[in-house]
Amino acid sequence: MFAYLPLPGGSCRLLRLLPHTNENSPIECQIITCPLLYSKKAHPYEALSYVWGPESNQRPISLDGDEFLVRENLHQALFHLRDEFVERVLWVDAICINQHNDNEKSHQVQSMAKIYAKASRVVVWLGAASDDSDLALESLRMAAEEGKMTARRSWDPTFNGKAILSLLERDWFQRIWVRNKQHTLVGSDKKY
Repeated sequence: MFAYLPLPGGSCRLLRLLPHTNENSPIECQIITCPLLYSKKAHPYEALSYVWGPESNQRPISLDGDEFLVRENLHQALFHLRDEFVERVLWVDAICINQHNDNEKSHQVQSMAKIYAKASRVVVWLGAASDDSDLALESLRMAAEEGKMTARRSWDPTFNGKAILSLLERDWFQRIWVRNKQHTLVGSDKKY
């Protein structure tokens, strides 16, 4: 069973997601401790934003050679994020913060804005593809490229409003820090 080492002040843990040799390989990770919070230079990393999901269904990953249980949604995210040849360095709250140490958890949660700000990018995991989510993301990408997404585009076969609304109803969009005020999609009575 994995055991956390004490976290030095001003530091955080990063997760090295090791490449897979084949799609069915178990997820293997390593922990890196970095003096991130007060340093001007930091190891490049990506911060993962996702919904934890139910605690009932947990799956094992290998963390520094030891078994570590993560919730199904995080397991899926790590499975999709790992590369075949290149390691990826991530900050993932459920793993990088010792969830059984209230002092550490309190300090790290207070530092989350800085952790996300120092990331080279934030990766959002909305969940596995379903309900035409790939179609919705492609429609949004195309609309962003064109720079003119309007309610009148519903006639355009490349604009899939129903698929987009379904995507926006996912749990990630319902979190308080994502949804700081309610918006209404033009031409729709649905709020997101």
